[in-house]
Amino acid sequence: MLRAGAAQRLQRSLRRISARFNRRPHSTKPELGNEPLQKPASSASRRGPVTWRSLAVATGVGVGVGFVYWQQKERKVVELERQAAAQASAASAGKPAIGGPFRLVDARTQREVTDADFRGRFPLIYFGFTHCPDVCPDEITKISKALALLDKRVGRDRLSATLVPLFVSVDPERDTPAAMNEFLSNEDFDGRFVGLTGSAEQCAAAAKAFRVYYMKTDESESDYLVDHSIITYLMGPDGSLLDYFGKNVSAEEMALRIERHLQQVGSTAT
Repeated sequence: MLRAGAAQRLQRSLRRISARFNRRPHSTKPELGNEPLQKPASSASRRGPVTWRSLAVATGVGVGVGFVYWQQKERKVVELERQAAAQASAASAGKPAIGGPFRLVDARTQREVTDADFRGRFPLIYFGFTHCPDVCPDEITKISKALALLDKRVGRDRLSATLVPLFVSVDPERDTPAAMNEFLSNEDFDGRFVGLTGSAEQCAAAAKAFRVYYMKTDESESDYLVDHSIITYLMGPDGSLLDYFGKNVSAEEMALRIERHLQQVGSTAT
């Protein structure tokens, strides 16, 4: 039998072993208070990963900025159209006329042409530029749809002999004859469109004659847009203004009004 002192020493040893065992890490989750100390998290770690909430906020801000930009752009487009319509209306009321002499380059033939080359026909004129991302392609497509409707009502051969659609550049710096031809080769555009470009002075003179406003929105060397009046003019065989069509005029309405003018002028000529 162990003596009392030896028994006490044995009990103390067992308690120390037990205590040491309890301090060892376990494979299961440790009890509260036994977790090892950790280094403080860095500022990036404290922020944590991107949450749905932060992503939603960022997306909302982006959409908001985009919406404001779109609104400003639409207001500017409407204002340009209003100004052009007012000028055209003033012309029909006997004030300064829309149209006049111009000298430009036919993109197809690369020959110089003047307003006199289109006398005897009905020029349907739209001013724009080939790098236009949306408005110009939309307007040219709309005009093309109107011409397709007129082909059915008037006859393609007759229409081609009496009406000529013109696309006049307000960006001569980039709108070379090759660029104009490539732009007008779009399958959605009527193949009868004639692209007209020229020097900066020639294009400016043509735009001035038709009271067309245009201006670069950015002065970067090559990547810029051009604000311009969004209006299509129908001129008579004598070079006078017959009608004008704003951005909000549909292809169907445009076709009806053009057909009416063709009939009126035709009946007057006979």
